[in-house]
Amino acid sequence: MEGGGGDMQGGNGALQAMLKTYGLPQKPLNIDEYATYAEECPSGAAWWISQLERVNAIGLRGNWLSGNQLHDFMASLISKPDATSNYSPTSGGYFPNGEYQVYKYYNKNMTGYRVGSLPSADLKLDTYATVGTDMVRVLTGVRITTGTWQITINGLSSVGLPTSGSLNIHTWGFPFTGGHFGEVDAPNDLGYYSHDYSGDSVTFPIYQTDTSTAYAFEFAVK
Repeated sequence: MEGGGGDMQGGNGALQAMLKTYGLPQKPLNIDEYATYAEECPSGAAWWISQLERVNAIGLRGNWLSGNQLHDFMASLISKPDATSNYSPTSGGYFPNGEYQVYKYYNKNMTGYRVGSLPSADLKLDTYATVGTDMVRVLTGVRITTGTWQITINGLSSVGLPTSGSLNIHTWGFPFTGGHFGEVDAPNDLGYYSHDYSGDSVTFPIYQTDTSTAYAFEFAVK
């Protein structure tokens, strides 16, 4: 998958078939390195989180830096003022980048229980969703591409919503301003948008106009 193809569900399916064929034991999935350097951005982080969660895998991000930087910057999740010029491994003043904000949201906001999700048919967009005591939250990212997709959320009545009506969804954007060494102190609040729905299901579009921005969608439970 470091070449930019494949997906965890397919890879895990092949692994399980191999284990069954040779009578080998089941063990926890522990991925010692995931994501290329280009994928280590907000959208790539959201895509990989979704992939790893789907197969219950533990993952450790790849560290593509070198020299002193290999042991600095939390493997490209933080930066500091002299990161790109007059670099000093002993200087301070650290700040988070855009990808850091995705992991922070994933850790702090996506509480409650995980619900099932599927990637897009082309495997380019993926989602991770949780139901908390207050909100349904959907983290969305693409694998370094642009395009338009649709997200469908089924079973709205299971969180106390009517089977038809209008749903206000709050959107957050996670930009990659300044790239790996840029400062992003918080996601962008992109406001609320109302979506009419019926049949216990809501569908809304994802307009991915750049390759690096991730999105989170939230709506209240009853």
